[in-house]
Amino acid sequence: MSLRDEQVSVWGVDAWRGVAALMVVYSHFWAFSGQDLPILRMMFTGVDLFFVLSGFVFAPYFAGKPLSVPAFAVRRLFRIYPAFVLALALYVALKWRAGHELLYLREHLTFTFLQSRTMAFYYNPPFWSLPAEVEFYLLLPIFAWLLGVRRQGLATMGPAAWGGRFASLFVLALSLRLGVGFMSDRNSENLFFILNYHLPGLLLEFLLGVLTWRCCYSPRAWARRWFLMGLGLAGWLGLAFLFGQVGDSGIDAGWLRGQLSWLAALCFALMVCGSLAKSPGSQRRAEVTRPYAAWQSGTRWLAAWAGRLSYGVYLFHLAALQLATLWREALKDWPLGHQGAAVVLTLAMAWLSLQFCEDPLRRWGRRLAQRWESSPTLRAP
Repeated sequence: MSLRDEQVSVWGVDAWRGVAALMVVYSHFWAFSGQDLPILRMMFTGVDLFFVLSGFVFAPYFAGKPLSVPAFAVRRLFRIYPAFVLALALYVALKWRAGHELLYLREHLTFTFLQSRTMAFYYNPPFWSLPAEVEFYLLLPIFAWLLGVRRQGLATMGPAAWGGRFASLFVLALSLRLGVGFMSDRNSENLFFILNYHLPGLLLEFLLGVLTWRCCYSPRAWARRWFLMGLGLAGWLGLAFLFGQVGDSGIDAGWLRGQLSWLAALCFALMVCGSLAKSPGSQRRAEVTRPYAAWQSGTRWLAAWAGRLSYGVYLFHLAALQLATLWREALKDWPLGHQGAAVVLTLAMAWLSLQFCEDPLRRWGRRLAQRWESSPTLRAP
């Protein structure tokens, strides 16, 4: 992969992160409001898009990119934990202000709070996805080892050998998801329901991101990019239409019990693959698109900021909605009412978090991680 291709992937992934964050915001601000479109009630699957993108971003480690486990752990810690603690403090303050007990704090601080829906949703419902992300980070070195890590990656072990090992892991993840999903019970919140929201159930969605990364550099993906994007969009709209008609209870009563999210993730994987597919003849394309350089520059700037703000938007948007609700009557004349004001407040909070918490501590974490970059990397036996 060339530097230029890597840059295209970065801003493309940032754009998709922005889309995922906006989907989640819509699902909490307007879905099921009585004024929404039923087909948009499945916008909560923006979380599953985040999982696919995580798999896409870390896919090179599955294909042989050198992995210093301590450095990787430090970078991940400083990427997600500071903003999470800041957001948790805000939600704790809102709970205290409302006179509620401050429960499950130890579980939240250790990312072990996904033991029940009540615990996971107690402070901020979107927090539920973070333990699964952390589990993926913790197990990624093992997955890379199982696939046979080499410094030269696929060039050393061969695409066929790597593909066979990955296919085995993918089939295992699919089998786990099917079994866990079908045996889950939303009403009793049995063990399988909980596992469906941890890595046993969600591993498949991360692996769909890895597969998307691998397919993006296939000439066939470029040739069929519009077909892939159209197929993914049509599949998601079909699932969304069904969900809008029957809701969670209807899904749980049928053959899609516990399977809706990974099917949505598959649709996202197709769309991401089509949109980020590597083009052959990139030099010629660069000459053709040179007249549109200014437009492309603006698009990439917007995509970059959408990606940079996406984590803060995801963490803080329900706090912004709670605060805006306090002035609901005063904000009724705002465009989109108090939800519109909450969107503005969400963006402001995300920007402040990025400038004064995420970016400074992330840079510090990167400098700290450099101490381990030269340490022995993970290798297969």
